[in-house]
Amino acid sequence: MKKIMILGGGSNQIGLLKAARNCRYIVILCDKNPNCVGRSLSDSFYEVDTIDSEKLLKIAIKEKINGVISNSEAIMENVAIIASELGLRGNSRESISILNSKEMFRDFQQEIGLYAPKHAIVENIDELSSMLSDFEFPIIVKPVKCSGTRGTEKFESLDVERIRETVNSCMNYSRNKKCAIEEYVEMSSLIVLEGDVFLNQGKIFFGGLFFTQRSKELPMVPMTYMSPYIDSEKHMRIIEETLIEIFNKLKIWHGQYNIEAYFNKDDLLFIIEINARQGGHGLPAYVKLATGIDLDKALVTTAVGDDEYFDTIMNEQFEQKYATRHTIFGNKDGLLNGLHISEDIRPYVVSIELEKKIGAPVEKRKNGSSYIGFVNLVFENYELQHKYSENIEDYIYPIIR
Repeated sequence: MKKIMILGGGSNQIGLLKAARNCRYIVILCDKNPNCVGRSLSDSFYEVDTIDSEKLLKIAIKEKINGVISNSEAIMENVAIIASELGLRGNSRESISILNSKEMFRDFQQEIGLYAPKHAIVENIDELSSMLSDFEFPIIVKPVKCSGTRGTEKFESLDVERIRETVNSCMNYSRNKKCAIEEYVEMSSLIVLEGDVFLNQGKIFFGGLFFTQRSKELPMVPMTYMSPYIDSEKHMRIIEETLIEIFNKLKIWHGQYNIEAYFNKDDLLFIIEINARQGGHGLPAYVKLATGIDLDKALVTTAVGDDEYFDTIMNEQFEQKYATRHTIFGNKDGLLNGLHISEDIRPYVVSIELEKKIGAPVEKRKNGSSYIGFVNLVFENYELQHKYSENIEDYIYPIIR
């Protein structure tokens, strides 16, 4: 019987844990929290900090595992270390490090000739003023190693004091205590490309791509996901060729990767980032709703060397639905009093996932982590989907007092 090691037992790992159980694998779970929600889904549990690569490697050797996975950005380098040391399916630590660092990824894009904005890294706050004089505004300030748009802010003009405050905040969010500054790449629309691509032994499945409607107030924050992603033949070719080039040059052969990108005003593809993990906000389950493809199962099975399900995904036509997943954000601080869903859109709602209970405090949206919950919808066609989804906050919104 196959043994799979899963690093992290929080809510983001539940899909992977369930998939491993359904495949009847022996599940070795590691988490520093002995009361983590995923512990009941494991066969063996180790109370260990998942950033401690030496302890994790010793456990992996002891348990004679057949595969190792996670869904946490901060842990993916340890997944790579264990896989490399034990000769399992995976990637090098160096390649994952590049994806995990906004600094290194921008440098990599420029090195291989892909479009990337001018950027710089702040390590010493005293250097900020002189550094800002080299930039054209607007600019984006964000943590170098962090996800969920935490701390990220756009500045239309020079305001040294406010930028200094944001830089300090970003340094606190960043795992390496560095902050990135880059010139803002104008978006032609608030609707951009996002989604998950899946790699196995160099083969790539692109069926997990979709549109994302960004928030009007915070255009860096993903809000409404719309599957499928449909674009011109030219754009689709550029997207696929660019991603293939990136993965090949990084020598990344396995895993699930969350992509954010858009075409700029000069029709150049700008890859905002490639996260070395599955998409957050329940996106693997959303892809399954939209396509029937179980990416949790694909990640679990290929990690232990079983390619049967992945080969099925690659060789058989999947059923595409016009599915939308809307992230509910608050427009002010207060207490959650309910959720308004208009009668016009209600027939298309298939499920509601409220993360906050009625009466709980909620905050005005400030980054990707300040959400209240999600609503999943399925429409009859593309036109109907986009008619409602592109203006969805007119139809679905929280009632806050």
